[in-house]
Amino acid sequence: MFLFVFLAVSIIAFLYIYKVTKPSPRHLEYGNKIPGPKPVPIFGNALELMQAKTVYEKWVELSKKYGPIFRLWVGKDLFVVITNPDDTEAFLSRARFLNKSNSYRLLDPWLGDKGLLTSDEEVWRLHRKQITPSFHFKMLENAMPMITENAQILCQQLKNKADQPEFDIQEFFQRCSFDIICETAMGAKYQTQTSKNNVFFDSLRKVCKASIARVAQPWLHPEFIFKLCKYGRNYDELLSVLEKERKKVIIERKSVLEKSLDKNQITRSKKPQPQPFLDFLLKESNFTDKEIDDEVQNFMFAGHDTTTSAMSFCMYALSNNERVQNKLVEELKSVLVRENYEPTYHDYMNLKYLEMIIKETLRMYTTVPMIARKVDEDFKLPSGYFIPAGSLANLFLQRMHNDEDLFPNPEQFIPERFEDVTKHPFQFVPFSAGPRNCIGQKFAMLEMKICISTVLLKYKLLPATKTKKLTLEFNVVLRSLNKIPIRLTPRNL
Repeated sequence: MFLFVFLAVSIIAFLYIYKVTKPSPRHLEYGNKIPGPKPVPIFGNALELMQAKTVYEKWVELSKKYGPIFRLWVGKDLFVVITNPDDTEAFLSRARFLNKSNSYRLLDPWLGDKGLLTSDEEVWRLHRKQITPSFHFKMLENAMPMITENAQILCQQLKNKADQPEFDIQEFFQRCSFDIICETAMGAKYQTQTSKNNVFFDSLRKVCKASIARVAQPWLHPEFIFKLCKYGRNYDELLSVLEKERKKVIIERKSVLEKSLDKNQITRSKKPQPQPFLDFLLKESNFTDKEIDDEVQNFMFAGHDTTTSAMSFCMYALSNNERVQNKLVEELKSVLVRENYEPTYHDYMNLKYLEMIIKETLRMYTTVPMIARKVDEDFKLPSGYFIPAGSLANLFLQRMHNDEDLFPNPEQFIPERFEDVTKHPFQFVPFSAGPRNCIGQKFAMLEMKICISTVLLKYKLLPATKTKKLTLEFNVVLRSLNKIPIRLTPRNL
């Protein structure tokens, strides 16, 4: 009797799960016209992704097998993966698809739903319009002293690694980028480069790792599963630490502004003083406290994790390309190195070869390797495929940037390829493109130019001796599972 009841309940449970996880007839009709691996009931292709060594390698494998567009089923959800410029342009250049994938909602407990990175179209439009004026030339120029100071501290911290075995450069750039974004965005100095024990930094790093792991792994999306895994056990406690610290900083900045006798002294002084992004939000916007908090947290994540990835991969690429490194150093010496001279914003903008190097790094190791957007209405792609409303479009930029038809010899680090204008305006979009492109891309480029040039003038980069190949994995930000190793030695100019 017990066995009969158990089997009956199991069958009913299976039929119920099958029903709620079965794609809609319309999604099945059009989804199955797009090439892709065969799904299994309930799970779709999720099990295949789980069994792969890395999700990144699996997606590359599927792209090579099925071509520039393929589809995946994750449960009942249809994921359309796009790796060609024409279809990418169709999504990014239009104002029809500005809402991000539902997977971004998993970041809400951390980043909130009112920031530029995570908000839906209505909120995003209002915030983008108000925030854009803060990213002007003067803001970038005012941020330079803070970036330069932290870049010099970075070089001091690297001193102990000179003429030593290979080491992971990510740790050093992560602390440097964190200090830069905290100072430029919040006006707060944490000095994590020189003080290794910082609860705020450690908590942010753990929350970032856990959140990104959850977004990238669909089986961790359910709340109860996430809270049971290693990533989610202390998640709420870590979020509490971050929220408490952010609120403390915001209250302090409000107090500073209220006590200021002359709120315009920054713009009237002969030498402009650095003004954090938070001050702009408090003085110039009409945002609520919740909106300000969300924007600060969005900028902290987007402004430090992405640049950490880009600069670390750039160091790795340069360490393995002596010709490129030597050519770069000659440019740096000619533009930046003069007696009793402090480089200007325009000097860094004139580092054309360094800019090509950064672009080539972002091509080979695209910082945000995939952009996910909701398909809110039926849409026919230029390639001829039809995507039904309710699907998810995944723009696999990392794969497109390494397509040999678009970039010959993609596995080779050749900055000179960016001397020529690319054939298609959307075949290289590391900062996204169209209406919802990255608002901080000029700031990011300035930070990368200052930090990379400061390090290169101080040290010669050498290739790692043990690690021969990086194991790439994409979450929200591209990472290397086996670290990003380099060696270095002091440079004699």
